[in-house]
Amino acid sequence: MTTVGIYVDGPNMERSLWDSGDVAILEKIGTLLVEYGSALGKVIEGRVFVDEGTMWRSDRTREDYDRWGFVLVESKSFRHIDPRTKRVVFGKSLTDPSMHCAVVDRLHDPDCPEVFVLATGDKDITIVLDYIYEHGKKASVLGEANSISSYLITRCDELGFGCHIVQLVDRSIKARKERRAPPMEVSVEELKVTDAEGRPIDMRSYVEERNVRSNQLNPNNIAYWRARGYSERPPDWERRAKKKRRKDRMG
Repeated sequence: MTTVGIYVDGPNMERSLWDSGDVAILEKIGTLLVEYGSALGKVIEGRVFVDEGTMWRSDRTREDYDRWGFVLVESKSFRHIDPRTKRVVFGKSLTDPSMHCAVVDRLHDPDCPEVFVLATGDKDITIVLDYIYEHGKKASVLGEANSISSYLITRCDELGFGCHIVQLVDRSIKARKERRAPPMEVSVEELKVTDAEGRPIDMRSYVEERNVRSNQLNPNNIAYWRARGYSERPPDWERRAKKKRRKDRMG
């Protein structure tokens, strides 16, 4: 049977699902991930990567992780003074690199999972996806609707990996339990998506805008170059794209 490993960016799931108002999903996120992973094969391990500054919005979330045997992996978080409140607060942490290194390290183990389920919406995980692909393994990413990176979606598509919205996965699982077809059209229209001020956004418009932004961020897509004033993709587009990336990194 296909083996599955589940790896969760704890702060990302906490923050994004809480901000979107999907507390009910957040409180059972461990159950949701195990049920999703079990549909892909046999779940052999689950890890939740957190930091010392992680805020558990609900005790039920951690209890749900514990119920399914998830291992909490804690990393260091760095404090700084908030210029507005003058208080010492938690800032950057080592959660992301801790998760990335753990997944890459598993690729070299004899009992490495055949499928990696990665719960995060951060584009940083795309580097890890490249390693998973190079080692001949599969991956499936689950991110929250409002915060999932368009570049992450594009990269998953390029590698042939699954990339899914947590809220829609939750509804699909509910539909499967009730032995009926997932109400995809209804889900798209009813899915709660809000802007930074908490105002509701039409989901169809959100999906369309996300797809356009995704194409415009992909140098291999003609939309990328037309958004930058070109009528067609230039013959030396790879060189130009690399030069642009180097310039962006240098700030």
